Amino acid sequence: MCRFRTISAPWIVAALVAGASFPAEPERPWPAAYKIKPAETDRLTAADVVGPDGIVYPDWRYAGVPGGIPDVAEKVRIEQFGGKAGDDRDDSAALAAAAEAVKGGGAVVLGPGVYHLDRPVILFRDGLVIRGQGADKTTIVFRYGGPKGGVGLFGLSDGDLVGNDTPVEVHAAPDGLNRIALLLDGRVISERSRTLHWGGTFSLRTFGSSLFGRAEAGEKRLTAVAEYDGGRKVESTVRVKFDPAAAGPPRRLSGASLGAITFSGQSDGLPQWGLAEDGRRGALEIVLEKKPALKTGDAVELTAPATERWNKLVRNACKWGLYRCNQFRVEAVDGARVRLNQPLRIDFPVVDGAVLKRIDPIRRCGVENLKLVQTEKLWTSGVLFSCAWECWAKGLVVEKAGRHPVYTGQAKWCEIRDCQFRDAWYTGGGGSAYVGWERSYDCLMENVTTWRMRHAPCVQWSSSGNVIRKSAFHGSDAQWHAGWTNENLFEDCTVDAAGSWGTYGNGGWASPPADEAHGPEGPRNVVYRCDFQAPKAGLWMGGMNEAWLILYNRFVVKAGPGIAARTCSFDHIIRGNTIAVESGSQPAIHLATEDCLGVEITGNRVYGAGGKLLGGKAQPERVEGNTIEPAEPSPPRPAALVPSIFEWQRRKSAPAPRRGR
Repeated sequence: MCRFRTISAPWIVAALVAGASFPAEPERPWPAAYKIKPAETDRLTAADVVGPDGIVYPDWRYAGVPGGIPDVAEKVRIEQFGGKAGDDRDDSAALAAAAEAVKGGGAVVLGPGVYHLDRPVILFRDGLVIRGQGADKTTIVFRYGGPKGGVGLFGLSDGDLVGNDTPVEVHAAPDGLNRIALLLDGRVISERSRTLHWGGTFSLRTFGSSLFGRAEAGEKRLTAVAEYDGGRKVESTVRVKFDPAAAGPPRRLSGASLGAITFSGQSDGLPQWGLAEDGRRGALEIVLEKKPALKTGDAVELTAPATERWNKLVRNACKWGLYRCNQFRVEAVDGARVRLNQPLRIDFPVVDGAVLKRIDPIRRCGVENLKLVQTEKLWTSGVLFSCAWECWAKGLVVEKAGRHPVYTGQAKWCEIRDCQFRDAWYTGGGGSAYVGWERSYDCLMENVTTWRMRHAPCVQWSSSGNVIRKSAFHGSDAQWHAGWTNENLFEDCTVDAAGSWGTYGNGGWASPPADEAHGPEGPRNVVYRCDFQAPKAGLWMGGMNEAWLILYNRFVVKAGPGIAARTCSFDHIIRGNTIAVESGSQPAIHLATEDCLGVEITGNRVYGAGGKLLGGKAQPERVEGNTIEPAEPSPPRPAALVPSIFEWQRRKSAPAPRRGR
């Protein structure tokens, strides 16, 4: 929460002695770390890059598949395993078998024509690519709508063998669903009931180890239950053989959601170690409580939980979710010291129980050159990369996804390139129709076009270091949607936020700390040379946002201000933007609360806005070189010293002055 200091000027002290009182002057909620001047070499760290315009930026040189998306050689064709285009039969078993045959990496090739998936396909092999002949030639129709009869145990039949690592899932028809449950020999083991954020929930997942506990091997009765509006209840039972020693899949399925095609690594059940010293922003090394069982090249995840202390500091009213996290490659281990491949972007304090955990991501997989069409209203994504490193979607068209067209979770160095996404079955409720990155780090999206998504481009739940650029988003809003996202770049994107299918109406929206579903957003996100058009505000920042860089963009808005900030949203640099505001009662920039400190507003061109550059209660730190001109519905886009800060960083060879830690 914000702290306040009392002004101690002599005249105020004298007035207080005389009995008068004065309001306290607000302070930043924590010591500022991200608005750094190039000359402040003692404050620059390995996480900072001095830009050509004298602004200190985050470092995005890690973003995307290292070395670019590779050209993976063909290994097998789906026809070798019984798949056939145009016969209206289910090709999911053929695709799964072809993928299983790709050992050591390679592409499964689909020919021209239409293939069908009547159930989700889950893939675990590294180096696996699913490739069509082009989105205009190869189509996959995903027509799974849930089990016949309304509820069932996905992928399990009578007599199947189940071990500790075997996933056990209940699937149910989603319309009117209020509760799903899994019973073992008549006893409820796991259940989910409708909540405010139920969305299109249709599944419940657990694993054999959680389901059977210490039970002895033998035959077990599993019952799936679904309860619907009006009190209707349906059940389905299978009898399986439990053996705790039975081998499960090569990796446990990561994450709770499914795609028509899911690539999954493993993140659960692996060892972790507490930090002995704070992980500090800019550090390349962390110190653990004891020597870890790690080696060079291992994948690790660094996490700091949302403790009561941290929630109070950032005013977070959301009591769930992941806020401070990143993934790294281990470069070296020296006793309890672990050297990472890149510097920390934020702090990971010992006081909050920060831990380092080993993960086993799926690596270097992709989907290329095909169209994916979903025909049933089911809350699944098109292509899902879960606990995935260096994976990609390229040349992909997704029409009418259930949830998200292509999505990542617990992902690193992934890439979405040259894709088109149109519409989704679920657009009115939470958790649906996003295009972007969730719990993902140093990923790249480029040359993507979307229509009728809710939130696109979008980053959420600790996502950091991601770049979304050279893309167009029609009928959606740009979102820093939840969970302390930090140091992400939206560059050269066109966003038209007008739509009636769940967009918020702002060109860009950053969730506020009082939002019980999303929580606040983190430091130094960047909007660079974008073009936002919106019915409401051009960019709305809800609070606790430190040192955002809003540079050389065009905001054309109707009913709201061009840029709005509130609740300890501080140290921003708003430079070189064109801001056109149709409403005569709204200013170009609105700093709603007094604690929006340290904001620099320079070189912006304002059109309309009733002739008002500023509104609100805060006093900016610097206001210089701004102009106000008559209203103009289509003002020119501004220029920047370099058209792409991302490409400029990629070309840059000499590092900025840095302080070693």
